[in-house]
Amino acid sequence: MISIDFLYTIIGTPLGYVMWPIYLLLQNFGWAILIFTIIVKLAMLPLQIKQQKNMAFSQLFAPKVKEIQQKYRNNREKQAEEMQKLQAQGYNPAGGCGPLVLTMVILFGVIDVVYKPMTHMEHLSSSDISNVITVAKETEYTKIFLNEYNKQDKEIIDKYLSGDQNIIYVTTENGQLTHEYKDNEEYKTKYEEKDPSADQLTIEQINKYGSLFVTSDDAYTQFTGDNSRLTAETKSRISAIAGKYKGMQKELLALQVYEQYPDVFKSCNESVLSNDVKGRLASLSSNMMFCGLNFGSTPKLAFEPLIIIPIFAFILSLVQTVLSQYYSKKNNPEMANAGGAGMKVMLYIMPLFSLWISFSVPAGVGFYWGINYALGIVQTIVLQKLYSPEKLRAEAEQKMKERKLKDRQVTTTAVVTDAESGEEKTVTKTETLSQKEINRRKLAAARKADAEKYGEEYHEEDDD
Repeated sequence: MISIDFLYTIIGTPLGYVMWPIYLLLQNFGWAILIFTIIVKLAMLPLQIKQQKNMAFSQLFAPKVKEIQQKYRNNREKQAEEMQKLQAQGYNPAGGCGPLVLTMVILFGVIDVVYKPMTHMEHLSSSDISNVITVAKETEYTKIFLNEYNKQDKEIIDKYLSGDQNIIYVTTENGQLTHEYKDNEEYKTKYEEKDPSADQLTIEQINKYGSLFVTSDDAYTQFTGDNSRLTAETKSRISAIAGKYKGMQKELLALQVYEQYPDVFKSCNESVLSNDVKGRLASLSSNMMFCGLNFGSTPKLAFEPLIIIPIFAFILSLVQTVLSQYYSKKNNPEMANAGGAGMKVMLYIMPLFSLWISFSVPAGVGFYWGINYALGIVQTIVLQKLYSPEKLRAEAEQKMKERKLKDRQVTTTAVVTDAESGEEKTVTKTETLSQKEINRRKLAAARKADAEKYGEEYHEEDDD
């Protein structure tokens, strides 16, 4: 079964190559997303124009659609049958879904690009990215034992690294330590006190503590298993770090660790991280900032600068929804309520979806989503001016007339003999039939089919 990460990669890879030269030119992730969104909107403009024309053509069927919905409101099967007949005549109720589907597909691609800036923007090799992620994981593991949890766990780790391989296990000899003294105030003071000197990590500390969990699966199992003497919160934190680096966001997580401890990465041996990789990490970290906002961070529901991104996306989405509703009622009042209350609810779900997604993904994705709506608002207003409903309706009516005329045209081919030369030649004739003649010919064709079916002789003059 294809994983969701694989689908993101399939869509994100070509989009990454579109955004990459923009990023190289401007050296900023935010500007790259902005220019990319404008390019996408311009590329989709012919599709949007075609959609608007198709909608104008479909609107000519509005009275008939309304009549069918009312006449067969209690007979869904008959209603569907009549609607299919309208579709055969050119009515397309889903004609406006194409741009929306394409927009959603591009959104998935942008998510992949934002989550993987080392891959798409800096084009680091897979081995270099793997090394960066490993250093980040080791750094996070080290933080646990030096400045995040109680010193008892660090003492256990130190004894383990000194050769006491049994210190990690709960045994009859040492198993009473936590249980016997867990409520003792002196014990709490001794082991729960944070170490302020450990705020700055060194590469030596990373190699001592962090590498223990990356290079040895057996050690990881020992430290997080049921028989481990480490506290539950420490074991939980170790497992959480291991888990979060298995998702598609691992490049962003590693970049965030780099931003917190750049000296650790700069101190790494060249066999682990080359000077070129270190320089590109520094450049990428700087280029992820746009107008003081880190586009690699995910906004939180709190009073912080990044919250402006979800608000920005929500408001613009709401404005475009209201604007689309306004023009829809103005241009086609017959179909304004065709979808009922359910359709109106669906329309206003999009702004809420924009708000939700902007709090669920890095700010770069929310920024793209908001800019996409901003350009959509401009596009809606411009197209309304350039392709007025009156003009489109006139074109649609002409198209309808031409379609009906074409349906009444019949082309026949016959072999005739020239009266003078006696030569045979093929003559093709196109004629426009009246509706009465069309019906007569259909009836004749049906009778001929019945005659052939039952072995009877058919005479065309019987239908005249």
